[in-house]
Amino acid sequence: MIDNVDQLITDEMRACIGRAAPPVDLPEEISASDVRRFVDIVGETNMLYRDAEYAKQFGYKGRVVPPMVVVQMFRRIDDEEGKSSDWQSSDWLQLPLPKHYSVSRNAGHEFEWLAPVYVGDRLTIQQRFTDIYAKQGRAGVPVIYLVREVEIRNQHGQAVVRQTSTTAKLPASIGGVE
Repeated sequence: MIDNVDQLITDEMRACIGRAAPPVDLPEEISASDVRRFVDIVGETNMLYRDAEYAKQFGYKGRVVPPMVVVQMFRRIDDEEGKSSDWQSSDWLQLPLPKHYSVSRNAGHEFEWLAPVYVGDRLTIQQRFTDIYAKQGRAGVPVIYLVREVEIRNQHGQAVVRQTSTTAKLPASIGGVE
């Protein structure tokens, strides 16, 4: 057992703070059918998401994309071979974690919605590593927390969503993997 969990975080690990991954573009614009399928599935009745002329009556440029569609669209990104992309992985970071801290768990997301997204917009996502810290976990084992900021921009370069995501890194023996 480690007496001081802060000793887990090395200077080499702290030096990774501020690193950014290359931007990743959605392969196509957000379509009306993407929005229609989402609002139909979740039972959303807000006409801002269904009718461009209605949305314009309230000062929008056109049909608005529901905020969660914006965030979920990036899960569809594929690599050159058509396999699911690992843009969300932290491989780009090359963070030298302790070898046995190999299990990842979601430790939370915070979203800041900065501007509306419209049907027809093309979006780009970029992530930046912003913090690393360790805390004693409930099981008595130190947990390393990785914090990254994810920013989504439209085709005009305007930030539309800022997301802060925290990942908990656990030792393999606690995370269920030996």
